[in-house]
Amino acid sequence: MRKSILFTLAGLSAAALSGCGDSSGDSGTEARTQQREPVVSSSDPTHFRRPLPESRAELAAASCSDGTDLSGGRSYRVEMPSRVDGAAIVFQVFEPTQFDCQTRHPLILQGHGFSGSRTTAAGNDPLAPVEPLIDAGYAVISIDQRGHGESGGSIRVMDPDFEGQDLVQIVDWAEANLDYLKYEQNNLLLGGVGGSYGGGFQYLLYNVDPDQRMDAMVPQITWHDLTYSLNPGNVTKNYWLAFLSTMGDTQTGLSMDPYLRSSLLDGIITGLFPDSALDFLHYHSPSYFWQNERDLALLDSGSTDDYLLDPVTGQLPLTRDGRYIVKTPPRAPYPVDVLMFQGMRDSLFPFNEAVENYRTLKAAGGDVRLLTYPLSHHYLAPNVGLIQETLANLAFYTGELPTLANGDLNALAKCGDIGSNQAAVAWFNDKLLGRGSADNVITTGQQICYTLAPGDAISAPDITTGGTTFEVGFDALGNPLPASVLIGAAGITPTVVPLETLDTEAVIAGIPTASLRVSTGLPELDSQCLESSDPILHAGTCDSIVFVGVGIMRQDLPVPELIDEQVHPLRGLGQHTVELTGIAERLNAGDQLVLMLYGQHPTFAGAFSRDPVVPAVQVSGEVALPLLAPDGQSPLSSGAMN
Repeated sequence: MRKSILFTLAGLSAAALSGCGDSSGDSGTEARTQQREPVVSSSDPTHFRRPLPESRAELAAASCSDGTDLSGGRSYRVEMPSRVDGAAIVFQVFEPTQFDCQTRHPLILQGHGFSGSRTTAAGNDPLAPVEPLIDAGYAVISIDQRGHGESGGSIRVMDPDFEGQDLVQIVDWAEANLDYLKYEQNNLLLGGVGGSYGGGFQYLLYNVDPDQRMDAMVPQITWHDLTYSLNPGNVTKNYWLAFLSTMGDTQTGLSMDPYLRSSLLDGIITGLFPDSALDFLHYHSPSYFWQNERDLALLDSGSTDDYLLDPVTGQLPLTRDGRYIVKTPPRAPYPVDVLMFQGMRDSLFPFNEAVENYRTLKAAGGDVRLLTYPLSHHYLAPNVGLIQETLANLAFYTGELPTLANGDLNALAKCGDIGSNQAAVAWFNDKLLGRGSADNVITTGQQICYTLAPGDAISAPDITTGGTTFEVGFDALGNPLPASVLIGAAGITPTVVPLETLDTEAVIAGIPTASLRVSTGLPELDSQCLESSDPILHAGTCDSIVFVGVGIMRQDLPVPELIDEQVHPLRGLGQHTVELTGIAERLNAGDQLVLMLYGQHPTFAGAFSRDPVVPAVQVSGEVALPLLAPDGQSPLSSGAMN
């Protein structure tokens, strides 16, 4: 890919979440290396470089200009102080298996998951492959992100002013020290790969790098906006808040930033995030750069009270004195080639997050693809449905039923027969080397690839939002009959609202929408709700919380199945017009579609209505479902339902 060089004044078992067990090895004996400018040639960069502090590396870098250490396949540790605050930045350099000093080698950055660490031995991890990339002729740098592994500093979850500047510095180091890297029109050919936190770093570098060096990315199961990831519908995702706060400290030696730690704990205790904490999460998301929905303004002062956290937990020793500042402005996206993978059952970063990234980056003009697979953060949630489905379908790949702990994750990292590792290598070969065609491996081409179950996938021309409309809260004659839902601790069993029975095979794939009204059923009570109350129970505020999901009643099963275990919360009384969480499932003739309304759900454990004034609510309105023909190529005919 060709692009101009621009200069700007930018001054989570943790297998899926933590990069599937990446670990740091022994550092060995370190030898200081002299930093050298790449030899000037037609393939080398000529643009301005930022000063770099002295680095320490285990080995001297291979050099095409000097003809030294070109045996290939080596890896070594590098450490240097951050230009931001002097904290240690540690990363692992993997040299290509075979050097070619004529054509040279693009660079791929690889990142680990939250609470994980860099890769120190080449492997074939589906979220963070190294071996297939160096075998294909790429140089790879695997990074200990700030506060993780051997890198210093506090974990701020991809802060543009901390993690972001560290990432820019790593690429600067690579350009200054690795003279075998490949350039096109004075632009480093650069890619990124990794899942979860390892997907988040790619979007961050893409957005903050003043030289706009990112050319191709393969982000997997990652976020668009952390305010949606952790607080959809203004309801705290308590299971994940607890997991992130626990893993973030126990696996990194209490490296969590106090502001972040306190925000997570405060959300769990009160069931609400402070507005300033939501600003913090938004600032650390691609959505800030591209939309800035929270209208954050630049603030370069550590002494202001505007962004001080004042939570219930604010006086605890591990959480006090948290603050943040905003120094990096939003930026319009530029064309970049992106191959996204997202898990349809992901309860932390659901399909909707990838859809927002996909739409934004596709509009920017790059080649952007979206595929899905069963691998996701849902392995960590209390989800009986996923465990049952996985055990029932792993035989499709392996011929036996392995335990989840020992199962082959590469077998699950597929959309149909499109494997993530093979697709990533083909993507980089196409976009960075102009070698081959990615479409030979990504056989869905430009279409969306939906995983319906392990081994079963369809392609669709686009992402369907909404679709066929069904009424909720009316009887067969059209008379009002609102669904009554127990909320709070008593709401674990869902209220099931029948929608339609299918006469033919179909798929549901995309993002359902809903326009639902929530009421106590007593207008005089609705009008007497308080605007504020105590921070724990919210008593008297009519603080109802209803979780909405789409389900199926199979002919051979007596209980409804919540599709992909996905729900979306509706908080408060009144009208709610929302996009529900994306789902994908194959439907059979005779299956009945239902709406499932919960008062509580495991993903939001503890985040249910605590207000004793409202033990139950009534729900009515309509939902629109993305029903498609069995091959996914067209909307389902209305004659296929009765």
